[in-house]
This record gives sequence, structure tokens and C-alpha cells, in this order.
Amino acid sequence: MMGAGLAMLAAPAAIEGPVILPISPGHALSVLDAIAVLPLVTGSFFLYRGLWHRRGSLRALALRMPGRAGAVLFVGGFGLGLLIASAFSAFFWWWAVGAVVFGAALLAAVFVVCVQ
Repeated sequence: MMGAGLAMLAAPAAIEGPVILPISPGHALSVLDAIAVLPLVTGSFFLYRGLWHRRGSLRALALRMPGRAGAVLFVGGFGLGLLIASAFSAFFWWWAVGAVVFGAALLAAVFVVCVQ
């Protein structure tokens, strides 16, 4: 589901439809973006629900390796901060850096719960 939402968000501006809500120069919420929110939020719900149910293995790893766990939390928070800041400022392409960094931290958490 998240893949479908991400694919819709990555669609070219020519097929996104009219702008519903302008956010900042270079950023706006279009009709297709509004539609893409549904599969993206649904997929995110299942992903975070799975991580929540397996939080014991994440906690055990954090207790074994607090430095690495802290680094992953810091990097993930930094990436999420870049995503949010780039939408409301002139840091136009920093959203891509934030998305990659936040995604890497999220994938690290998924990897931990899948391996243990």
C-alpha cells in the first residue's frame, strides 16, 4: 500500500491535477497528493503497528547497544525534521535527503524486528 501512495506522490506535476493548498514556493497539495494520502497512511499504520507489537525486540537491542540505538534515533529524527522543514521553507530539495535518512532509520528498525 505504501508503494502505491509513494508512486502517486512521485507522479509528474502534469497529471497531479489542480492545486488544493499551496504550502510554500515549490510545494503544494494537489488533488493526486490528497488521494495518495489514503494508501500512504494506511500502509504506514500497518508498518508502525507491526513495529509497536515487536517493540520488545527493539528495546532489547537498544539495551545491548545504546550508542547505536541513540544514533539511529537521532538520524531518524533529523531526517524527519528535514522533511518537515523543507516543506515550509526554501530548502526545496532537502526533502529528498530527509526522506532517504528517515527511510534508512525506519528500515533499520524493520530489519531488527524481522531478524529477531
